[in-house]
Order: sequence, then structure tokens, then C-alpha cells
Amino acid sequence: MVPRGIGERRAPTVAVGLQSLLMAESLGRVLNEANLHVVGCFASLAALVDKVARCRPDAVIVDAQLGDPRASLGALVQAGPDSRLVVLADTVDGTLARAVVEHGARAVVLKSSPVADAVGVLRQVVDGGTSFPACVLERLSERRDTDGLSRRQLEVLEQLALGRSNDEIARQLFISTNTVKFHLRVIYDRLQVHNRVEAARLLAARHSA
Repeated sequence: MVPRGIGERRAPTVAVGLQSLLMAESLGRVLNEANLHVVGCFASLAALVDKVARCRPDAVIVDAQLGDPRASLGALVQAGPDSRLVVLADTVDGTLARAVVEHGARAVVLKSSPVADAVGVLRQVVDGGTSFPACVLERLSERRDTDGLSRRQLEVLEQLALGRSNDEIARQLFISTNTVKFHLRVIYDRLQVHNRVEAARLLAARHSA
């Protein structure tokens, strides 16, 4: 008989920081019920940063309105460089979109989304994935001829940012998987990056110039 606990997967740890402590604790209860271990719920950026520095959770959910996005995300990255950031926002403007990818956030969840979607995104993030609504890429692509990428390449990049696989991108855009791979090679070559996170971060830096 195998002792209990051996081979069981550790529940991912999560810290929650929202403008309202009541809402933070409510979300925390939902996440705990979904077998995600919430290490703390806060309505203060300073308290959230302190918790992240001490506990180094697997993921951090932070309200975009919990201070200036660039400052708050920067502080969280410094406190827990290995913690994956998930930003909760009412809407996404250019400033927030650039801050999100500049600091390597793994996902954005709109507050209009169902709770089940938020839980699903968080699970995707702790498993190493990313998830961005289309509006993030739209804000980053507002300038013409962004980094020399074609319209189709921007569409591929948008789908990639939504966390979709190559096969899913192919089905969504009605192209072959090999064509998706070709576009990704061009995107990475033109942006001089190696993966999707680096591509998003570089796009943010160039658009903020």
C-alpha cells in the first residue's frame, strides 16, 4: 500500500490582491474550493508584496487598480521573480497592456469574465501557459507596421497570446500547422526572441518608446 501523499501533486499556491478585501477573500474561497492553495488575500499592495517576498507563491492575482500598474507589477516581480503574475482588470488600455507584457505577466483576466474562466486561466498559468484577451494585442498593435510583421503574423501572435497551441491557431485561422510554424519562425526572427513571453515583452518595450 502506497502511503497517502506520496505521488500526489502539491496544490499550487496563490496570493490574491484586490482593491476590495471582501472581494479578495471571496475570490480566495473560490480558489481554495478549486484545490488551489491561497496563501493570503490583501487589499494593500505593500502587504501583497511582503507576502510574495516571504512565501514566493506559484501565482499572484493582482488588481490592475491596486496602484500604478507599472509600479505594482515591477514591485511584485522584484519580490517574487518566479511567481507567475495574473492581472485582473476592468478594461485594458495601452498603458496597462505595455505594463503587463513588459513585466512578464502570464495572463489578464477581465472582471466581466465568469469566475470559472478565471479559475481556468489560473490553472493554465500555474501549468506554464499564458492567456491574454484579444484587447491586449490590439492595444499593442495600434501602430502601423508593427515591427515589420504582416497582418497574418499579427493574427498568429494574437492567437498565441491567448494561450492557444499551434494546432488550435491553425484551426482558428484556417491555415495549416506548418504555416503557423513558419509564421512563428518569422515572428521570432524579426523580433530577435526565442519564445512567446520574450516576444510580448519586446513588443511592449517598443510600443512604449
